[in-house]
Amino acid sequence: MNEGLLGIGDFARHTRLSIKALRHYDDHGLLAPAHVDPVTRYRYYSPDQRARATLIGDLRRIDVPLAVVARILDASPGDALTVYQDWWSGQERRHADRRGIGRYVIARLRREGQPPMDIHTRTVPARKLAVISKELFQPELEEFIMSAFSTLFEWAERHPGLRALDTTPEEPTYVIFHGPVSPDASAVVEVCVVIDGPAEPEGDIVLRREDEHAEAYVPATKAGIEYPAILAAYDAVAAWVSEHGEMIASMPSREVYVADVLAAAAEDVVCEIAFPYRPSR
Repeated sequence: MNEGLLGIGDFARHTRLSIKALRHYDDHGLLAPAHVDPVTRYRYYSPDQRARATLIGDLRRIDVPLAVVARILDASPGDALTVYQDWWSGQERRHADRRGIGRYVIARLRREGQPPMDIHTRTVPARKLAVISKELFQPELEEFIMSAFSTLFEWAERHPGLRALDTTPEEPTYVIFHGPVSPDASAVVEVCVVIDGPAEPEGDIVLRREDEHAEAYVPATKAGIEYPAILAAYDAVAAWVSEHGEMIASMPSREVYVADVLAAAAEDVVCEIAFPYRPSR
């Protein structure tokens, strides 16, 4: 019955994997033994399984998640390469973000002062917003924001008079974060455009009203909304608000866009990092 098969110990030595790892991959459906003895429950593997086993091991050595490993193993050779390259590209983007945040953390630990930021305040009138929202993780963020803005402006174009079809200080667009968004933590993110006039919700678009409120904000250039510069802006405004009032739980911090980011130069002001707040009396 077991002729030509390798016991789990021999197979582990052939594949540079531990017995514990082989059992783990079996438990997760990635590498089932060719035969399991019905009496002893001892696992046996075919020599033909070595390539699959070593591939799993190599992928896990670079921390490819088990779910992604499963997709790679189940795909055709061409598709498997695409799955892996997509994952790897995401890791490189994440590492670039972490590198920037790391520099910011080092500067703070060294107590290197950030350039002073001029915090502005304003009273934002009551506004009607068209909103698309979704709970998501950081890797999904950019694609969702771009897609949502595209959908909102296409909707506005089909309903003339609701707003201008560009982003200006008078008719801004928002991205509102209802919690931290990271590769490991999801939160609801709202993409909003200010509208004026009667309208009906459509598809993923919902309509809501924000009450008049005070807002503290700092302008940011196109370069300034990249990591880690944008973190310094958030920290500066949050610190100012804590000294001059209190945040409004029902109105989270937001990025208020006042210009077309894609068309702007690096030094152009495109956004305001803003915190609605209640001023101290």
